[in-house]
Amino acid sequence: MLFDAISDNQALSQRIVNQITKKIKTGELKPGDRLPTERTMAEQFQVSRTAIRDAIKILSGSGLLEVRHGVGIFVADSRSEESEIVWNFTHANLRDVFEVRRALEAQTAFLAAIRRADHHIVRLRQIIATAQAHSDDVSVLNDCDAQFHETVAEASQNVLILDVMWTILDVVADTRRASLSIPSRPQVSLEEHSAILDAIIEQQPERARLLMLHHLDSVESAIASNLPRQAKQPSADRESTEPAK
Repeated sequence: MLFDAISDNQALSQRIVNQITKKIKTGELKPGDRLPTERTMAEQFQVSRTAIRDAIKILSGSGLLEVRHGVGIFVADSRSEESEIVWNFTHANLRDVFEVRRALEAQTAFLAAIRRADHHIVRLRQIIATAQAHSDDVSVLNDCDAQFHETVAEASQNVLILDVMWTILDVVADTRRASLSIPSRPQVSLEEHSAILDAIIEQQPERARLLMLHHLDSVESAIASNLPRQAKQPSADRESTEPAK
């Protein structure tokens, strides 16, 4: 098993947590798998063993890893099926999802504009460039959309936000793909992502927050307009969240 080296000293334990968690979420690391020793992981990540220990404490505390003293470090059993969220989208539960997304991701963008590091900016620019170069490929656009929101969460430097973000991205995966199949929607999302990135680069947290709110309102509206007409339910008007130009 090989982990990628951590290239700078910013939030080392958090970045280790992010990388291990992602391998667990994607299935590269499976329940019961044994991780390398602390020493080996320190060599692979190119960090101190102290940073590895801190990351393991966080991951074991969240239930993702199990430390068996004298035996090793293992991926914990999967969460129970009761905790898995499966959605058959209607206007009602679409509203629920986007209420949670607005509450979480607006603050995430706010924090990202304050805490982002150079490597976050590089990654976000790469994601947008890839999406622009494949504007007719829904599969690539879908991946890029998820990666954008994931990387903004990483830039917030908050481990719990990132963990919740992965769950939300899983919940809305099919609907995200459907929204990006709507004519002109990919270009709109790209423009909105670019505006959010500009605010993060310029470290304007309040503008980043408002732009993320505007983006999520826009996505929800696009999805809702393409749900079956009989499922539609009245929704309360929301105050416009698009920041002044």
